[in-house]
Amino acid sequence: MNDKVPSIPPQLMHTVSSDEIDLRELVLVLWRHKTFILLVTILFTAIGISYALTARQVWVSQAVITSPSIEQLNTLKLDIDKLSSTIPLELMNQIDLSEFSKAELYKSFIYTFNSIDNKRQFFEERGIIAEELSKKDDGDEKHKKALVNRLSEGVIAKLADKTSNDMTLSFSADTAVLAKQRLQDYIAFTQKKQTLDKYSALNYIIKNRVDTLTIKYDNLKTDTLKTLQDNINRIQYSLRISQAAGVEKPLERTYSGSELFNIDLGSKALAEKLKVFEEIKNPELLDPKLGQIRLRLDSLKSLKLTPVPFYSFQMLGSPEEPLTRDKPKRSLIVVLATLLGGMLAVAIVLVRHAFRKPAAQQ
Repeated sequence: MNDKVPSIPPQLMHTVSSDEIDLRELVLVLWRHKTFILLVTILFTAIGISYALTARQVWVSQAVITSPSIEQLNTLKLDIDKLSSTIPLELMNQIDLSEFSKAELYKSFIYTFNSIDNKRQFFEERGIIAEELSKKDDGDEKHKKALVNRLSEGVIAKLADKTSNDMTLSFSADTAVLAKQRLQDYIAFTQKKQTLDKYSALNYIIKNRVDTLTIKYDNLKTDTLKTLQDNINRIQYSLRISQAAGVEKPLERTYSGSELFNIDLGSKALAEKLKVFEEIKNPELLDPKLGQIRLRLDSLKSLKLTPVPFYSFQMLGSPEEPLTRDKPKRSLIVVLATLLGGMLAVAIVLVRHAFRKPAAQQ
């Protein structure tokens, strides 16, 4: 009995062989179309070079800061001490001054630096938005908002590293010189706003205290004047009674306090007492507390805290002109464009070959 080897139909063998990838054939196909591949690659390289040369350049200037020292906050501390010396200690303890601590001032500066509103105000005041919009000849509000968002992305304060409290301040611009200048200007702009805000808070504390003491003074003055008028009325009644009783001289007896209108002084003394009370125009003579409150008010009103520059940070690394562009990476763009052109050309050649091969076999 002979073993028979199953035979494979020629059509099936042809199909299997036609589906196999012939590396030698692919290389030959690519070689025959090398001119096309080279031209497409050169075209994409030229496009990449053109884009790399004309794309908007982005230069980033940076500075490094840390929390402020005592020297940076010396002027602010002196003014806070002036305020503390004017307000009694027991009242000063009721005022929250935590926002003027070194940590809070530093945190507040970073928050303001990253604030979109602060950035927008800086861009508008420096004419940066108007300059950018003039290049595109488009002042639409939607485009303006998009421009502000794009510009704001290039202005940021972030941690320099995870092990410290140092912050890196960055500002992006079209040139290295402009990036450095704008970073310096924005730091100064933010610190000036910080100075104005903190002094505004201090003056608000003064104003609030003045208002509180003024109300207290007015209320106490009203009560004192009312008491004075009540005493005048009481003396008038006592005078009338003493005159009716014929009591001119003081009575030699101890006043019990049970009588509503005391006539023990006699009519002559009561008349003089009435005259004295009616001549009193300054209620502070009757209540020493009024004088104490007035002195505090005068001190607070004379305390005018004018904003004096201070620094909410300590500069570790001043803004510098960047030595290299952040964007665009020209060499990378050209390399990627060249690779893309080469791969696209090869793909086109192989696809065309794949569609032509079955047609030729038929």
